[in-house]
Parts: sequence; structure tokens; C-alpha cells
Amino acid sequence: MKTYHRILTMLLALCLPFAGATAKVRPDTMMLHRIYGYASTVDTSEISGTYTYAYHRFEISVPKRNITLMAVPTMYGIANREARTFVGEFYDRVDFEAYGKFKKHRLLEINTIPHRRNTFTTIQKYLGPELYDITMVNGNLLSPFHRSNKKFYKMKFAFLLDGTVRITFKPTINNTQLVEGSALVDYETGRIIQTEFKGEFDMIHFHLSLDMGDKGFHSLLPVKCHLEGIFNFMGSKTTCNYYAFYNQHTEIPDSLNRSYDRALMEMVRPEPLPDNIAPLIEDYLAKQEAKDREKQEDTIPHPKKKNIAKTIFWDILGDHLLNRTKASFGANDQGQFRIGPILNPLYLDYSQRKGITYKFDFRASYNFTPNRDITFRFKSGYRFKLHQLYFNIPIRFNYNKRRHGFIAIDINDGARIYSSEILNEVQRETDTDTIEWNKLQLDYFRDTYMKVYNNYDISDYWSFEVGFTFHNRRPVNPAAFELFNKPKYYRSAAPRMEWQYRPWGWNGPVFTLDYERSFNKFLKSNTSYERWEIDGSYIHRMKSLQSLSMRLGAGLYTAKEGRQYFLDFTNFRENNIPGGWNDDWSGEFELLRSSWYNSSKYYIRSNATYESPLLLSSWIPWAGHFIEMERIYLSVLTVTNLHPYIEFGYGFTTRLVSVGAFTSNKNGRFDGIGFKFGFELFRKW
Repeated sequence: MKTYHRILTMLLALCLPFAGATAKVRPDTMMLHRIYGYASTVDTSEISGTYTYAYHRFEISVPKRNITLMAVPTMYGIANREARTFVGEFYDRVDFEAYGKFKKHRLLEINTIPHRRNTFTTIQKYLGPELYDITMVNGNLLSPFHRSNKKFYKMKFAFLLDGTVRITFKPTINNTQLVEGSALVDYETGRIIQTEFKGEFDMIHFHLSLDMGDKGFHSLLPVKCHLEGIFNFMGSKTTCNYYAFYNQHTEIPDSLNRSYDRALMEMVRPEPLPDNIAPLIEDYLAKQEAKDREKQEDTIPHPKKKNIAKTIFWDILGDHLLNRTKASFGANDQGQFRIGPILNPLYLDYSQRKGITYKFDFRASYNFTPNRDITFRFKSGYRFKLHQLYFNIPIRFNYNKRRHGFIAIDINDGARIYSSEILNEVQRETDTDTIEWNKLQLDYFRDTYMKVYNNYDISDYWSFEVGFTFHNRRPVNPAAFELFNKPKYYRSAAPRMEWQYRPWGWNGPVFTLDYERSFNKFLKSNTSYERWEIDGSYIHRMKSLQSLSMRLGAGLYTAKEGRQYFLDFTNFRENNIPGGWNDDWSGEFELLRSSWYNSSKYYIRSNATYESPLLLSSWIPWAGHFIEMERIYLSVLTVTNLHPYIEFGYGFTTRLVSVGAFTSNKNGRFDGIGFKFGFELFRKW
């Protein structure tokens, strides 16, 4: 008996430490771990290739409006109408490719918006939040249900008798990337049953209520959603109410395309229309049916007099000047094009050295098959300070999209290139001190170049590219070249090859080796050179929207025949039309003078940008609420006579503008400070 008691005592002594450790795990901490880990317990492999249907209805009201509302993308159609309330409903087929990746096809649609336009479309992004991801809505809004964002939220737990837990959450700081609300969670699994939260992002105040699915991958997705939104802009006020019903099973012909079939809509509608929406839709449909009957009964046409000035200047020009233009063409909408609004401050960029730059963008594409298409883009910019127009036209035929197999033509014009070789040569040949060389601009040229190439991915790790590069460089002041009996055109035609290596596949760093060789008299070329460049870049994604963008590269000219007038690198050149990695300034030298890009036979460069949504300025009271993203920049360059050149900068992005401040150091000495501004207004719309 004594032996039995001894053994029992020893077992209890051994188990007590573990029992104490278990007791120390707080119920709320355990509940959080279950929520954070729930998504990993769900098998999402079956989602690919599945489809479902979704029904939406909405009410959009404009209680206050003025002329500024017409400048808001997609709002032009309701900004100049007598009606103040617009309602509608639509039915989509949703095809899933993976969790969080799907395509929608609009089958049915009935709405009272003029010309059946889609309006206030940016609000629809909030209707399908991904609660278990780091960000919930289109790469924004840090989710309180993801482990990485734990430090940004304060949570309280109420354990209920029915086996559920009520959680309330508030942000630790007042920032536009964070939300406030509550959730009802299953205690055993950590599955979110219901949730509601509110916030404000990109000038939209929203309140979102969700009922989540209960089985399989549908438990990661909402089955019912109610969204209330308010948008205030310069005295105008727009409100909306959206209801979305997902995972619907009423099948209708998939060949439909935005059909206005009233009978089909009544068949797929999951619940009756509310009293405030049904009369408006009935009245609208009755008017449309009356118009159709009049057309059928009246055999004698009575053309309606139209106000030509209103049609042209208000409806057509006004719409295209102030809004994005999107359209489809071809059988089954295989072709698409998009034109950015012409009068939009978003397309303005400012720096102290370059002044104001206006940008314009046009894109078009045509899909032959899912694996083959052709794309076209016209991207241009105009610098008012320097009176310079730039444009870039890439045309690409993708003959094997799975392997990134494409044939492309890139046409660029307007770039200025610097070369002092010809100026030095003229000065040696001209024995006089009376000429004002600076006014003659013998060292600046306008460069028009075209690149024709073919790319193919041999595997996920290797790509190969081969083609030609053509340059035609003309002096800015051709009269001065005639005066000194110098050629007015400097042409080069160069075969080129590029190898790309991705050691970790598509989710890691990318290394490229670029080789180009121009031959004198080849295709009317009168310059000759050989150029090598190597470049490596990597964007390391971290938790909570943080990232570290890194770039390291070098280049040199290894051969020349005769006089080498131009030093022009591919990976080290002035960016005339801004567009960097995550923002317009990452991976660039913002304060470097343009002449340095063409003054050295070699270069070694490195760039790094750290990006975070809640870094420094976000913690400032009141103003910090509007800071969406912050960045720290560091760039280092070594070329002839610069050993080294260093730039350091800090920038932040708000809903209105991006602001950057940069300082430079040249050969160990302070070189200056510069500022950059870029408009962000409606960029995400």
C-alpha cells in the first residue's frame, strides 16, 4: 500500500508542472489562437474550378451635390440628373480559380442609373472581405483576425452559454487602415459566424455586416453581406446601401450578358424587394416598356429633337474628360480598352528639378484564346517646366501566356540624352574663345528608340529574350550642328540578348544579364559599341503590409570603334514617366541630374525601400489617421567622378497626395534637398 501511495505521489508531482502550465493559458488567448489558425484547418484545394452565383441589390442616394461630383470617377452619370435616388439589382456568376481569386460575369442587371452605367463601383470592393488574410479589402484594411496584426488591436471577450464567444475589437491608434467592430465566433473551432465592423478609407465611411458560411471553404467566405457607405467630397454627399447574397444556386443561362430580363430577375431574387426600392424599379421598368410599345406601334418615325450642344459637350466630352472610359468590343467582349480621365489631378506629378509632369494613359487588349492575346498601351508625359513631351508605346503579342512567350515592340520618344563628346570635339577643332558654348546646346540630344524582342520562359527559373534595339538621336539644336558641319542624326542598330534567372521561382529575387552590340553601318548605323549589364531585384513581403524592396546592378561598355558618342544604359536611365515598384519613386534616383546618366562608361547602383503602413507619421494625433503608407528610401551610386553618390529619403501616401523629401550627398559632401509630390486622389477608384 505504501508503495502504491509513493507511485501516485510521484505521478502527481510530475504532472503538476504541466497542469500549472496549462492553467496559465488564458481563455481569451486560446480563443485568439483558434481564430488565427482556423483558415489553415480548411481545405481550399477543392475551390479551383468551382462556381456559384451571387445576387446584389443597392440603393444610392445623393442628398447633397454640386459640380465637383462630376469629377469623381464613375459618378458622372448621377451627378447631373434630376433624380437623387438610384436603385438596382444584379445577378453574377462567380468562377473560383483559388481562394481569394475569382472572376465575375454579369448575367442579369436592372437599375435606374442613366444609360445602365455602373456607378460608385469602388464601394463594391467592400462586399467580399477576406477576413482571415492580413488585409481584407483589395490589399488594404488590416484584419483584426490575422495573427500579424495583433499589436494593432485591443480585444475583449465574452464567453456565451451557447458555445459561442462575442469579441469586440478596437484599434490601438486612430488610422485609416484599421477598423472597429465585433464578431461572434464558434468556441470549439474559432470559425467566425458573424461580424460587423466600421471604418473610413479613401474618403468612404463604411459599416459592414457579414454572415459567414459554415462548411468547407465557404466558411471562409460571406454568404450574406450588408454594406452602408457615406462618401463626402467638397460639399457633395453620397450614401449607399448594398445587400449581397452569395452562394446562390438558381442557375440561369450563362450566355446572358447584362440582360434586362424582368422575369428571370424575379426568379433568382432571394427575397422580395423592400418597399423603398420596389416602386422605383417598377416605375422605371414601366416607362421602359411604354417606350418600347410606342416604337413598335408607331410605324411613322418621329425623330426627337436633341440638344446637340448638350449631347456633345455635356454627355460625351464631359463624361470622357472627367471619368475613366472603359468598353468592350468583339464577339463575347474579347476586346477591352481603357482611357484614363483627361482632366484628373491624379495624372500630375511634381519635383523641384523637373517641375510639373502631366501623364496620360491608354490601354487596349484583345483575347484570342485564354492563352493568347495582344495588348497595346500608350503612355505619355509632358513636362511644363522643360517643354518636353514623352511617350512610350509597348505592343505585345502573347502567343503562350503560360510560359510568358511573347513578341513585343516598344517605341519611345521625347527622352533627352546627354553626351559631351561632340561638344569637346567641336571645341578642339574651333580655335576661338568668343563662342558661348552653353547656348548652342551641342551636348543634348533627343532620343527616339525602338526595341523589338521575343521572350520565353524555359522554366519557372529561367527566361530568355532576344531581339534588336534601334536608336535615332537628333540634336536639340540642329542649326548649330550644320554650322560646325556635324551629322544631324546618330543611329545605332544593336542585336541584344537577355537572360533572367529566378533561383526561388516567381516568389523570390530576379537576376538579369543584358548584352547589346551595335555594329557600324549595320542597318544604317553610324555608331558602334558593346554593352553589358547585370541587375538583381527583390521585394521581400513581410507581415502587415510591410515590405523591403531591394535592387543591385552594374553596367559597363567594353568595346567601341571610332568615337563613342553616347553612353546609354538600359537599367540606369532617367525615368521620364514615373512608375516604380510599390510607388513611383522606389528604385530611382530622385535628385540626380540627368547628365550623370550618360557621362560614365560604367555604373554600380543599389536601391532599397522599406515600406510600412504604421511607421512614424501614422502615430501623430489626428493627421496620422490619414497616412496610408510610409516609406524610407536609400540609394547609392558609383560612376566616374561620383565615389559615391548617396540619396536618403522619407515619404508617405495619403488619399490625396504622396509626399517625399530627399537629401543627397556627393563624394562625401552635402549636395542638396529636394521634394516630390504626386496626386493620389481616386487612384484606387
